[in-house]
Amino acid sequence: MPATVPCSPSRELELAILTARKPQPTPALDKLAGSECSRLLTALLASHPDLRGEAEHLALALLADSDADEVAESIEWELRAADLDHLASRAGRVRGRGYVHESEAAAEILEELLQPALDDLARRASLGLEDAAGRIGLGLLSGLSRCRDGVEMGTVLAYAGPDTIDELVRSVQRVMATANVRLPSDPT
Repeated sequence: MPATVPCSPSRELELAILTARKPQPTPALDKLAGSECSRLLTALLASHPDLRGEAEHLALALLADSDADEVAESIEWELRAADLDHLASRAGRVRGRGYVHESEAAAEILEELLQPALDDLARRASLGLEDAAGRIGLGLLSGLSRCRDGVEMGTVLAYAGPDTIDELVRSVQRVMATANVRLPSDPT
């Protein structure tokens, strides 16, 4: 039996996927959308419960893999690319809310764009993946910091104002504190 070489969880996942692949073509599997993959995995695990342990191990390995730089780039891009048309539809006279100032509407849009990443951070922490959650938190804080500079006039970021970034940073810090997640000393 060959000796096993220790490697990172993400590399283990990659190796497991590569070794599990069969050379025969799988055109239908290759065309499945995300929700269809989820339904297929659920059905597969229901009919083969002996695969649950392996699937759980692969899922944890997948979730343990996070990159602070990728998170920073992603959140910076999302906040900078926030849709002005969305802002226009939420500012001014809004049925059921009265008058909504554009800076308030812009801040709400940015909060909503950040929320999925905060949920992901909390989800990984709840699974005991504090290192991955810490890298996500670091990436979010870094991406938010990048959004302070070079804000173009007429963007949702500009309408929200610099205080909104401070509030978004506090949101990240609150979620990290609640989940008992610390920033990594080594972000790699």
